[in-house]
Parts: sequence; structure tokens; C-alpha cells
Amino acid sequence: MTGLARWVVWTSALALVAVLLGEGWEVSTSAAFEAGMWVVGFGAVLLSVAYDVALLLRRPRRLRELRGVGVDMVLLVPVAVFVGQPSLWGLSVFLRQSLVFGRLVAQTARYRRFVGTLQSNPAKVMVLSFAGIIALGGVLLTFPRATTDGAGAGVVDALFTSTSATCVTGLATLNTVADQFADLARQSFSPFGQVVILMLAQIGGLGIMTISAATVVLAGGRLGLRRAGMMQSLLDEESTATLRAAVRQILVMTFTIETIGAVLLFLRFDGPDVDSGTALWQAVFTSISAFCNAGFSIFGDSLSSYVGDTYLNAVVSGLIIAGGLGFTTIVVLAARRTWRGGPGGAWRRIPLQTRLVVTTSLTLIVLGTVTWFYFEYEDSLAGLSVHDKVVASFFQSVSLRTAGFNTVDIGEISRVTLIISCVLMFIGASPGSTGGGVKTTTVAVLLMSIRASIRSQASIEVGRRSISPVVVNRAVSIVVIALLVLILGLVLLLVTQPELPFDQLLFEVVSALGTVGLSMGATPHLDDVGKIIVIIIMFIGRVGPLTVALAVGRRQAAGRIHYPEGRVVVG
Repeated sequence: MTGLARWVVWTSALALVAVLLGEGWEVSTSAAFEAGMWVVGFGAVLLSVAYDVALLLRRPRRLRELRGVGVDMVLLVPVAVFVGQPSLWGLSVFLRQSLVFGRLVAQTARYRRFVGTLQSNPAKVMVLSFAGIIALGGVLLTFPRATTDGAGAGVVDALFTSTSATCVTGLATLNTVADQFADLARQSFSPFGQVVILMLAQIGGLGIMTISAATVVLAGGRLGLRRAGMMQSLLDEESTATLRAAVRQILVMTFTIETIGAVLLFLRFDGPDVDSGTALWQAVFTSISAFCNAGFSIFGDSLSSYVGDTYLNAVVSGLIIAGGLGFTTIVVLAARRTWRGGPGGAWRRIPLQTRLVVTTSLTLIVLGTVTWFYFEYEDSLAGLSVHDKVVASFFQSVSLRTAGFNTVDIGEISRVTLIISCVLMFIGASPGSTGGGVKTTTVAVLLMSIRASIRSQASIEVGRRSISPVVVNRAVSIVVIALLVLILGLVLLLVTQPELPFDQLLFEVVSALGTVGLSMGATPHLDDVGKIIVIIIMFIGRVGPLTVALAVGRRQAAGRIHYPEGRVVVG
């Protein structure tokens, strides 16, 4: 790195800090501070422009270099246009210098060595990526403009909300919106805070690796071998050659489904008592939150006001199910070639993974609906018509596994329903989806393994296919680690939050681990220690118990020595 490049890096870093202090946390409104911020900002911009120009003049392949700094030059436009508007100018400088800072740091040998060590452990890349997004979201939510009282969220509450949004959970210690249902004793997020939450949910729903791969693809670049390998495993693609098309499909599918959902919800929310702008924001927020299985609601009572609304329940349930099935499953089901020859032939052509996902998901939805309707008929569903009870039972069965929306009072459910709900939340969504939990296919593989053991079968066979022992071992590892996290988290909450009932804390832990977001009322009453415990559980639940274990564990070199088998009696 040249001397000028070092100056650009340091002045850019100083400009970022100045903008954060001045426009973000608003630490001072004095003329001297604002003048200093402008001097630092302009200085960083001018130095970076000088560096870009020097780079182009010094190197013969100027056209190639121009592509590398093209975005920097384009972002000069808003910096110049918004000179008279401090907030927008500060945002423009922040975005531009963040890009410049990142680009130059990425060229250093130290950064390349760091990335090289990470690329040998994809699990660590995933964990650190999510942690970085959560930290950034937490910083944004501490800004005074993020809350309606102008004070900004506290550090722990901001980190809790950022984790909940990025991990698409939905648990909240503060009010997402200040309406007639909000607890006025707690802070409420402003429209700025709501936008931050929604962006975090969108990023968390799509996944960090998908976002990074999509950025490369849309920019016309090529995926590196390691990143392509990670994406191939994530999307269950047979070849890295089809990854670009798969990433584009995911983006198109995501925004198409969310747009359709927003339009359908807008038709329901728009009315004489609500202006069109508010209805549009409610529709967009609810659609993205539902598809990403985030569980954050723009209404203070979640969706309780629409408990018997068949139209709205159907739209939101459809979005939740679509997000919970997984991108690969939706692509397979939506492909024309899948349905050539009729439904019977289609089912035989569908990959085993998709068949397991669809079968397990439908089974859980039906079982959840029936059990909720039966056991809650005189409890949380009391006072509703039979039609509304059926609609509410179906909606809660769908929402319980991943989403976190509710149309009935979760605090009123019976203990039988509590246990059933915990099982559904623990299972969660499907692989490659926007939801959490141990995943539907994991449970399906374990059940098939149990069946094979009972029948004394040497291998697990389903649909004229056999399941690899490696897959079975992975499924067992995921469930065991998740159970250990659940037990440890519950014990820690019981010790640190002795005033809260056992059933509320159990529900809270399972909801956090399954990234569901439903609560029986414990979340607002957690102290800072309890919130940090739940933050860790939500993080593990979204990234994956096994992924976290692989990230923090030491990689063992593959051994060439094979020892004789030892006899161990189990059961």
C-alpha cells in the first residue's frame, strides 16, 4: 500500500467516525463540530479522488482500473448534490468512504492472509458474517432517530433487536411500532428503526452467503472456487456451473413473491380509515417479514385483529410456507419440466430432498392444526366462531414452526399445547429456507433411522433411494447439539431470571432456538443478562448448532490409520 493509499484509509476511517458521531448519535450540534465533520468528510473525499486519478494515470490499463473505481466516481454525485443538506450529505459520504475504505483494506496482504485462513473453514465465515451484520444493525438502532423518543435504543436492546431481525426470530424487547396496542412503558422504534429492522430481516432471510454471491453475480463478476463450493452445498446444486443461474433465480423468486404478497396485503390494509401510504408500508413490512419468517409485525398486537380474516390469514400463511420450504424446493416445484406428464409422474421425478420437505411440512401443518384446534377449543380459542377457530388453528400451526406471528394470545395456551408448540418450534423450517430450527429433513431422517433400526435394516431406504450414514450422523449431531443448547440456555435463564415462570422460560428458549419469535410474555421482563443469553441462543438457532460447533472447534486432519472396531452396548 502506497503512502497516499494509507492517507486515504485513515482519513476515510476518520470521516466514518465523524459522520457516525455527528449524524448518527448526534453527540453535538455545535457549529464547530459540524464544521470539523465537513472538513474531515471533504478531505477524505478529495484524497480518495486524488488517489483514484493517480491510479488511472500511473497504470497503462486505465479502462480496467476505471471499472474498479467506477462506483466511487458515481457516488461523488450525491456527495455534490446534497452539500446543503447535512443528513443526506453525511449519508452519502458515509456510503462512499465505506466503499473506498473496504476496497483499499481488501488489497492489503494482512487482509488476504486473514481471508485465506477463513476460507479453509466455511462455518467460521458464516458465523463471522452474521455477527458482523448484527453488530452493524445494533449500531444503527442506537441512533437517536431510530426510536420515537429520540433517545435511541440502549446497547443491549439494540443488539437484541438486531440479532432477532438478522436471525429472523421476531422476539422484541421494545415496541416495533407505537400504536394503541403498544406498551407505552417501553421505547418504540421510529420509521427509520423499522426500516433498519426490515433490512436486517431481508438480509438474514436470504442468508449472508446468498447476498454476497448475488452481489458478485449482479456486478458481472465470477464466484471464486471456495465461495462457489460453499454456495453449491448451501443451494444443493449438483454443479458449480449452474450456480449463477441459481442465485439469479433466488433473487427473482424472493422479490417476486414479496411483491405479490405486498400487493395482496395492500388491498386488505388500504381503506377509508388508513391512508394509502401507511397501508403500503404495512403491506411491504408484513410481506417481507412473513416471507423471511422474521415475525416482526407493524401492528402492536401482531395480527390478533385479523384472527378471523380468511383472506389475510391465507396470504400471510402462504408467504410463511413459501419462505419455510426453502429456495431449492420452490424452484423445483415451480419448474415446468417437473409437471410434464401429470402430478403422478411429477412426484416420481421430484428429488428425494424435495419430497421429504413437502411431505414433512404438510404433515406438521396438518398435525399442528388439528392438535391446536382440539386442545385450545376452550382456552385461547374460546369466544371465537368455529370458522375463526379453524382459521386461527391453521395460522398458528403454520406460524409456530418458523414465523412468530400470532392471532391469539399465546400466554393463554394450555400446557398440552405448550409442549406441542415447543416440538413444532424445535423442528422449524426446511433446509435452505428463511427459517430456523433443526429442520424438517433432519427430523425425517432421524425417524426413518429409527424405523430402520426397529426393522433391523442395515440401511435407510426411502423412495427407491438410500440415505448415507454420513447424513444420519449429521442429523443426530444437529439434534443433540440443539438439545444441549436448549437445556443449557433454559438452566441459565432459570438461574438468572428466578422471578419468571418455568413454562414461560421454556417457551422463550425453544422459540429463540427455533428462531420463531413467539413469546408467552417473558421477553419484556428479561434483564440484561437474560437478554444476552437469548441473543446467543437466537444466533445459534439461525446459523445452525452444528455450524457454530464447526466454527469454534479445531479442524482435525483426516487420519490414514483405521483402527479395529470396538464393541459398545447401547440402549
